[in-house]
Amino acid sequence: MIELVLVITLTAIVAAVAYPMIFGGTSAISVPVFTKKVQEDIRYAQSLALLRSNLDTPNATNPTFRYRIRINIADASCPGSAQYTIVNDADNNGTWGENPNGSGAVESARNPSSGDSFFCVRMDTGDLNGFQVSADFGGSTPGILEFDTMGVPYDSDGMRLTASKTVTVAKGAITGTVSVTPVTGMATAQ
Repeated sequence: MIELVLVITLTAIVAAVAYPMIFGGTSAISVPVFTKKVQEDIRYAQSLALLRSNLDTPNATNPTFRYRIRINIADASCPGSAQYTIVNDADNNGTWGENPNGSGAVESARNPSSGDSFFCVRMDTGDLNGFQVSADFGGSTPGILEFDTMGVPYDSDGMRLTASKTVTVAKGAITGTVSVTPVTGMATAQ
C-alpha cells in the first residue's frame, strides 16, 4: 500500500512539472540554456577557423580562410529575421555563405546537432520561438564576428577587436549575455 501511495505521489509531481511544457506553457528552453548554446556556437565557429590552420590549403587558393558567425544578417539559406549562421568564404570571392558556391561547395559550417550542411539557428519556430539575439561587434555590419586561423576575433571590416564585445540573448524581460574577449576570442556566458 505504501508503494502505491509513493507511485501516485511521484506521478502527480512529474505531471505537474511536465504539463505546462507539453500543453503550450513555457518553452522547454530557458534563457540561460539558450545563452549557453550561443556561447558554444561562437566557440564552434572559432574552433572551425582554428582547424583550418592545420589544413594544406594553398595560399593562392585561399590565403585567409576564416569563419564568421552572423547574427540577424539576411541569408537565403536561413530565412527569417531572427536567426544566426556560421559561414566561410571557401572560394575567396568575398561572398560569404554561398550555398553552393562556384565550385559546388556549401560555404557553411555543418550543424553538429542535426547534420545539416548549412548551419542555421532560427528563433522564429519551435522551442526558440520568441528568443532574440543581438550583438554589435563593430564594423560596417555590426552583427558579424569573424575568426582567423589563429582564433583571433575580427569585426565585419576585418579589424581586430580591441575591446570585449557582448552578445545579448533575451526572451521577454529575461536576458543573458555572452562576452567575447579581444585577442583570444574567448566566449563566456553570464
